[in-house]
Amino acid sequence: MMRRDIEEIKVMLVPEVVPTKEEAKAIERGRKEFARGEFEEWKEIRKRAVS
Repeated sequence: MMRRDIEEIKVMLVPEVVPTKEEAKAIERGRKEFARGEFEEWKEIRKRAVS
């Protein structure tokens, strides 16, 4: 099950086209949020989804 989840995430993260300017800005914002620790771990998200 975990392997399938990882494969799905990899597919979502691999861009099929060059991102637009707006998308590139959103990606950069996300990277900065991640660097600041402003994210939820996947296991916490899954926990909520199952409850």
